[in-house]
This record gives sequence, structure tokens and C-alpha cells, in this order.
Amino acid sequence: MRVIGSFVFSVAIGAATVPAMAEVPVYDDALAGGFEDWSWGGGVDLANTTPVHAGSRSIRFTGNDWNALSIHAATTFPTAQTGLRFWIHGGGGGGQQLALVLEKDGAASSVVPLNPLGVAPSAGQWKEVKLGFASIAALAGFAEWNRFSVQSNVAGAQAPLYIDDLAITEAGGPDPIFASGFEGGGPPAPNGLTIERDVAIDGLAGDRFSWRDSAGQPRVAVLAHNDGGTGPGGTRGGELREFRYQAAGATRVVRAVSGATGGFGYVVSHPPDDATCLPGVTPGGAGSSLGHSFGGHFQRVFEGRHHAIFRFTQAYPRYCTVAGAAQQFDLPVTIDWVFASGRDHPLWSVTWDVAGSGATVDRLADDSRAPYGELRIDGAASDAARAQIAGVAWGDWYRFTTTSALVTFDSQWTWTQPNTIPFVKLWTQGVDATMGIVQSRPITRQDAGGYWGQDSWGKTSANGAACPPLRMPCDYNWPFQSINYELYGGPTQNARLAWGTNFGFLGQASYPVRGNSAYGGGALALPGNPTAPGWPKKSYSTWIVLGTHTGDPVGRQVADMEAIEAMTLTAAIGQIATSGRSGVGDATAMGYQPVGYDPVYGALTFVAAANRLDADIALAPGAVLRQPLLIVRGWSAGLPATVKLGGAMLVRDVDYFPSVRADSSELWITLDRSLAGVANRIEVAP
Repeated sequence: MRVIGSFVFSVAIGAATVPAMAEVPVYDDALAGGFEDWSWGGGVDLANTTPVHAGSRSIRFTGNDWNALSIHAATTFPTAQTGLRFWIHGGGGGGQQLALVLEKDGAASSVVPLNPLGVAPSAGQWKEVKLGFASIAALAGFAEWNRFSVQSNVAGAQAPLYIDDLAITEAGGPDPIFASGFEGGGPPAPNGLTIERDVAIDGLAGDRFSWRDSAGQPRVAVLAHNDGGTGPGGTRGGELREFRYQAAGATRVVRAVSGATGGFGYVVSHPPDDATCLPGVTPGGAGSSLGHSFGGHFQRVFEGRHHAIFRFTQAYPRYCTVAGAAQQFDLPVTIDWVFASGRDHPLWSVTWDVAGSGATVDRLADDSRAPYGELRIDGAASDAARAQIAGVAWGDWYRFTTTSALVTFDSQWTWTQPNTIPFVKLWTQGVDATMGIVQSRPITRQDAGGYWGQDSWGKTSANGAACPPLRMPCDYNWPFQSINYELYGGPTQNARLAWGTNFGFLGQASYPVRGNSAYGGGALALPGNPTAPGWPKKSYSTWIVLGTHTGDPVGRQVADMEAIEAMTLTAAIGQIATSGRSGVGDATAMGYQPVGYDPVYGALTFVAAANRLDADIALAPGAVLRQPLLIVRGWSAGLPATVKLGGAMLVRDVDYFPSVRADSSELWITLDRSLAGVANRIEVAP
């Protein structure tokens, strides 16, 4: 399903499975007790005043891109013993295309079109509809249901229609008027992405996203809204509060810790020197604040059959200036979370709008440590029960990893292997769990990591202490913040994780990207150190990775990125996209490197010709690309009728997972395949 509103209620209509009954009212001027509106896609008004069949209210339903009037029941009904009765009015035109779907706890029946079987709404008049489910062939084998949906069965808009006097009927009463299977273009998929709106999470409202990962297993993420209310530790939301995935045959539930840093995916930034901060304003006397301490807004940008984009925006205050009088600047921040069927990890993408705060160039010289936060990554039920951290690793220009457990400031380490794709991770001992962040671009095109770690590049702990007398790097000199301030008492259970960049990343006309920063406590930039602009906007994207440490999900995501870096895209029909937006909050055009790869959403990107694409993905020898996301621009049709890989027809919702993003004229597809070799031909047709 695209969108399911989520409500918690308790109403008894009968037993857990309702026995034969004459009729159960569902809607008569309003929904009856025990029923809840779980409609999706908008276009539903349950308090329409004209026309009405009886009473003073009816349901007005305006079709748009597979949206639906969807009603959830507090109890379960037997399919063989029930049906629906209602009155329908076609408005001024009539003939709207409709379909019926039954569900039981998220599992959906086949989709049954109504119009070919004589249920087309009539213009200007009410018509009674009677449906007995037992004799509908497409519902055979679907034994019980607790939700039904009357769905708009076209990709575009339809004129409003009206429904009134809706009831569940007893089998043997109304005669069924149709029996049919379905082969169509856009109803919700039984294994599709499910979005539950406005669920309760840690005292806040949020949206819950459920999807199937690359192994066909369920994953769930809950994002807390940031438009009102305060949760544990003073959070105002705008973050991930819960994540679920399968580990060792069981569901692992990852929750936010209870303290001020609980949750994940909010912004944090630090100045090079707290002495430049605005006196009396900066919280705690430091130059930084946790981004989830400030409210903002959220937007459901894209809610597709298998893909979704959820956006947070806020103004993040920066208090410390390196030029001119101390002044507060509120930086507009845009964060997108991207979820996709067939893929394991959500993508987190940010744009910092430095100029949009009013800060002129070189007024600020801050870093970025977003995404930031802390979760109980091992699935512990409480903060006290968390496992200890066994190891930490990262990749800036070289790869660092601890080589002795548990992590302390005396841990052994190696920092010798050159690195291409920036990442950071930590893992636990006693529980097989890890969490990491992986960037969507190589470090040569989007710098990451910071501070003065180049002093230890190419070395191991055998070469001597990195921070005498401490064997590990100094707490302030980890290129990606993690548990570096939590080790003074020895091993820690803290699982804080964050990103990192050099000072000057936010605000400077030019800042050094390798190691030493000109704003690092007076240190000078390395000779020959390349630079990048930190003004007017800065954008980057990362995957948020959770899984088992033995499964090495961070390493697998890094390997996918390395495969993309060496790929070549060509097209016989359509084109390879050469450019796109620079960030989720930056419409400035960015040229794609490699051609066809959009790092903002981590997607191979094409342009259709008359809603057709014939393209090839060539990978380097030995490279493997797992479950790639494809975006086809210039798409004006519904779901494709044909998707082929290497000439073989793929099965929709099984071999590939499609969504139409109509407002952007895009088709999104996750291929449920691992690609390898120089010939991976993709054919898409409407």
C-alpha cells in the first residue's frame, strides 16, 4: 500500500471472527464505531453535504493516481460469509474506474476491477452496489479480512464520485454481481512499501515505513515529526526513533536511547573556536547544539508503491563567527529520507543553506557532523542493558580500524589502507550488531572526515601512540565523531555515531579538504592540500546502515559504491542523464560523475524516449552491484508492462519493484538482482 493512516482504538463488534450477521453499518453520515479511515493518497471527504443518498452526509471520493477510500475494522471478518452493500453516484460525468482490495493485517488480496463487471458509477444518479465476496474468483484463498479499499484504478486524475449508506452484509443476502481476476497497472502491491501516518513514537507523532529488504525480509523505520511536541531528552523530532530488521531469525528492534542524544539523523555542527561565540546565547557555553532540539516542518514528498521520500526542514542556529562581530545565523536545513523496496538501508540526504541564513561568505567556519545521534544498536530493551562496543572503524583518505576489543584509548589499530568511499561504523561485543554511515560519493568528489588525522595516515599503533600517552587518536582528532568522548572510564556501552568534515565546510569561500584545517586551533593547511567552497550551500548524501557485524553491511554498501564508480551506462533507446540537482535543497545543476549516477538519491538515472528505455549497465571485472535503484525521467505513463534484464522478462513486484512519481514525471525501479559483468541490458516499456 502507498499510505495507511495508523490509529489505536478498541471497539468490539463481535468475536475475533464475526459470525453470520444480517448487516453491520460502516458509514451512515459518519463512520460507525469500530471502523477507522485508513484512506491513502488524499481525495477523500467523509463529511460531504451534496449529493447525499440519505441523511445529511456522504463520502466524496476524487481519484488521483491509485488513491483509495480505505476502511479498517477493529475485528476480522470471514471472506466467504460477507460482502459489501453501498450506494454510488458518478457526479456530473460518471464512469470512474474503480477496483476493490481486501486486506488482513497488511496482507492484501488480489485486486478486482469493478467497471468491467457493471459497477461503473452513473452520471447524475445514485445506484446500489451489492458485492458478495464468496463467489469472486479473484478472492479465492483469501480467507479473512479486516480492511477493504475502493481504489481509483487509473494513473491520472478522475472526477469526484460519491458513496453513501455503506455496510458489511451477510453472505447469502446480496447476490454477487461480478467475478474476475486482474491484470492491471497500479494498485498497491502485497509486498510493497507501507506507510503508516501519525503513529505514536516516544511522545511524538511520526510516520512508520515498512518494506522488504534485499533478502525479502521485513524492515521498519519510524521517523518522528518535528512540527510540534517534545519527546525524551528534549527532542523536538526530525529523526529516526526506531528501526527493525531480521537477525538470526528474529526481529531486532533498535530504539533511541533515553538521553539528550537519543534518536538518529539530526544535524550538529561545531565552530573551530568557542571563543568566537555569541555571549549568553550559546547553550551550555559551547558552540553547538543538537539539531533535534529545534522544531521545524515535515513533508511527505513522495509516497509510491515501493519508494518514498520523507523530508524534514528546520532553521539550525549557528552562534560563532570568525569574522565581524559575534552574531547568530539560523541556517535553513533540508533533510530527505529515502526508502525503497528491495534495498536494505535508507538514504539520508542533506542541504545546508549557509547563504540563506544571511551569513555572508567567510563569516562562519563550522564543520558538519550530521547525521548525528545514538541508538541501542544491539536491540537492548534499556540503556543499561546495552552491549559494550567492540570496535570502531572509518574511512577518510585511509581506512582506520581497531584491531583489539573492547574499544578503549589503549586499543590497537591500523590506518594504512588507502580509501575511496567515506564511511564510519562501530560494532558490539556479545551481540552481533553494527551501525554505520556510508557516503554516496567518493571522497575525491565530496570530502568527508576532518581535523588532523593525517599525522597517522599510513601507520599502525605499532608505530607509536597517536596521542601520547594514549595509543588511540586524541578524542578531538577522530575524523568522524563516535565514542571518542566516552572512553575515559574504559570500555563503553555508548553507541553514538556521527559524520565529520573539516572546519570551514560551512561558511568559508575555500577550506582545505585533506586533514589539516586553517581553522583548526591555528594549524596551517597542508602544502598542496586541495580546497573546496563552503558557501553558499553544502549538500551530501549517506546511507544509514544497520545489521549484523558478521554480515558486514557497511562493507557491502561501500563495495556497491565502488562498483558504481567504475561502471559505464549506455542507451540505445532513451538517454543517460548527465546532470541533476546538487542537493535536496539545492536546485543548482550538478554534472554526474560517472555519467548517469545521481548521488543525491543514490540512483542510476536515465531519460525515457516516448516512455521507453533500452540501456546497458557495464560493470568492471569482479564488481557486483546489488539491488540498484533506477530512476527513469521523462516518464508519463503508469507502471511499465515490460521490464527485461538481459532479454528475460521480469515479474513485477517480484523481480523488480516499480513506483511512478507522477509530479516529477519519473519511474522509480529497484531491480531485485545483483548485477555483474559488462552486459546488463535493461528494457522498459509502458
